[in-house]
Amino acid sequence: GDRFAVLHSALSAGERYDEWRRLRSGEASVCVGPRSAVFAPVRDLGLIVIDEEHDASYKQEGDPTYDARAVARKRAADRGAVLVAGTATPRPETWLELPRLELPRRVDGLRMPPVRLVDMRDADPRSGPIHPDTWEALEGVRRAGAKAIVMINRRGFSPWLTCRSCGHHWSCPNCDVSLIVHRHSGRLVCHHCAHVEPAPRACPECASTTLSRAGAGTERIEALLSERLAPMPVFRLDSDTAARRGAHARILARFGEAPSGVLVGTQMVAKGHDFPEVTLSTILDADATLRFPDFRAEERTFAMVAQLAGRSGRGEAGGGVIVQTLAPQASSIEHAARHDSAGFLAGELGRRHLLRYPPFSHLVRIGLSAEQEARVETAAATVAKELLEVLPEGSDLLGPAPMFRVRNRHRRRILIKASDRDGTVTAVREVVERRAADRSLREVSIGVDVDPQ
Repeated sequence: GDRFAVLHSALSAGERYDEWRRLRSGEASVCVGPRSAVFAPVRDLGLIVIDEEHDASYKQEGDPTYDARAVARKRAADRGAVLVAGTATPRPETWLELPRLELPRRVDGLRMPPVRLVDMRDADPRSGPIHPDTWEALEGVRRAGAKAIVMINRRGFSPWLTCRSCGHHWSCPNCDVSLIVHRHSGRLVCHHCAHVEPAPRACPECASTTLSRAGAGTERIEALLSERLAPMPVFRLDSDTAARRGAHARILARFGEAPSGVLVGTQMVAKGHDFPEVTLSTILDADATLRFPDFRAEERTFAMVAQLAGRSGRGEAGGGVIVQTLAPQASSIEHAARHDSAGFLAGELGRRHLLRYPPFSHLVRIGLSAEQEARVETAAATVAKELLEVLPEGSDLLGPAPMFRVRNRHRRRILIKASDRDGTVTAVREVVERRAADRSLREVSIGVDVDPQ
């Protein structure tokens, strides 16, 4: 109604101004929107609700860097407003710091779907990325005229291309990463710098036409499902298919309106969708996120599996979940399979306390980059040396650590664990501003992220 205003990036400048004006004047008293809506000029602010509070997209990585959850907490405190952070998979920081109201039952009293772990270490490599047991379950969905969701958190057809004759590997000329095969467009694409080149017919090194596309992404899974489950329709949702304005909503609407079908995609398919006809949710390569060198890897894996499991069995027919993994014993996957958030968080908080990671410390990350590796190496060593002289007592400095090259820029990273957040920020600002004014380092870019996600 007239009391509601909506703010998001798809609005034109005029539409955004109109909504902003309505909120500022008090004509509208409720604002709904994504991350940036936290700055909306709502009059007499009394309540802020952060839905899916665990979602990493609440952190703005580009300038200006901010975390909408922290901004919401500050605004609520300043205005005496109530802050409600809602999620089925709380972050360890939120679990520890905020009072909890637990809602253990699903809407309409429906039971959470049973989760089956499929150990891919026992699978025949020739069976491909989808286990025979998963195929059997998907074919059961087709026979029943129901719906399924299949998630693989990797875009494209294949994550790398190699020559089977000489071993040549196609990599990005600007970044130290493999080029991703996109079969629909016939291109090789870098997902970091957007470099594009035509998919080759032969190897440029030995002229062999025996090229191997290894691994799987959403395009390949879509092709496999379309071939095996025909005539049941398959819908793909990832940042490639949802790139055009309104495409995301159109794909979900088509899936919702279809009498039966499969929705395949990246983690976009696990974000709060409500399709009562979905009786099977499947995640392929569930442990992929555990391979990232990130202390939040377990947390993100747990949230991803648990959120996808929540998409199944939301109707009277019930449902089930299949999790394909090479690490069925991982804490995050075991607890997600039991729908046990409290058990996972207890173990994760214990691990973080032992290793001094948030919420038991504050992190400051400093990223340096330059086209010449020697320059960034020197700058990073200088910054680290000066930081060690001024950081508050009890701070730990990790690095400088090398990062893979992106957009022809060599990178180094410094991470600081600190108990004294304000003192650490002051020390970092002092050192970075001094180095930024150093003409000998003018080709080096330095960025600082406080409380990185």
